[in-house]
Amino acid sequence: MAVYLFHGQDRFARLEAVAVLRREHDTDGALTNNSVSFDGARVSLGELGAAASAAPFLGGVRWVRVDGLCARFGVPRRGARQMGEWDGLPDLLPQIPPTTVLVFVEDELRRNNPMLRLIEPLADTREFARLKPEQALDWLRGEVRRRGLHLTRNAAQTLVDRAGGDRGALTHAVDKLSLYAGDANVDETIVEAMVPAMRSVSIFNLVDAVAERRLADAMRALDGVRAEGEPEARIIQMLARTYRQIVVAREVIDRGGSNEDIQQAANANFAWLARRLRRQAQAYTQASADAALARILEAEVSMISYRRNDGGLPEDVAVELLVAELAGAR
Repeated sequence: MAVYLFHGQDRFARLEAVAVLRREHDTDGALTNNSVSFDGARVSLGELGAAASAAPFLGGVRWVRVDGLCARFGVPRRGARQMGEWDGLPDLLPQIPPTTVLVFVEDELRRNNPMLRLIEPLADTREFARLKPEQALDWLRGEVRRRGLHLTRNAAQTLVDRAGGDRGALTHAVDKLSLYAGDANVDETIVEAMVPAMRSVSIFNLVDAVAERRLADAMRALDGVRAEGEPEARIIQMLARTYRQIVVAREVIDRGGSNEDIQQAANANFAWLARRLRRQAQAYTQASADAALARILEAEVSMISYRRNDGGLPEDVAVELLVAELAGAR
């Protein structure tokens, strides 16, 4: 049995670890025909069990990935949330054949998440927290050396102050500085000009415009968040989070649920968020909401492939196409 749970705030490091794990197990190149991915907000225990128990086809390993299963159950309120069929997950996992690699991928999780408590004792669990300032500086120095970028000590400190401890944001900033400076020295003045301090308000304007299919507003908001230094990976993360909530809200609406039901199912913190989710989800069918989420995952794969020099699209191109397609969809 090979079961992994990767979670944490640092999405860049988390996805890189998933990519490395996949390469390690794709020794015969057969994972292309032996891979299946599930949206944790929708998958059933039976579907997961059937996929994980199947034998690989003309290969040695079967790859099964589940995104957002723990997030689906959120944090219990006033007593533990009913797990339903998922109470049987601890019985299922030990039965998975050794030819299957099962990977659960999550954003940041609270320690009292009920699904985390079920999976963690039976999985190789790795948490990817954002780097602390000292760790970020050490990581940045290694990345700068690898790129051959000449960054002064003050410039490195300024970059960490502006980009924080997110490796995705730091990598995006180093990419820009490398293209701009080449072999020249980069001081804090250049960093301040090229890497504006990040602000998070505009990204919510962006995801709302995309979800509500306001194409012109979405493209203007995309330019805005880029100007503020928001990394492309963060945009993808926020779009995926929003559409996962829309998928859940659409399910609740279809079964006649209330706004309170949406708030609980989508793990929304406020009643007004549930009302907005209902309004946004009403513009989708279940099929179109699922298709939008699948398109986001496709863009994410394309970006990772490009970073590994294995086809795909540059991050900025992949995100711009994604935003245009989702916001312009009918």
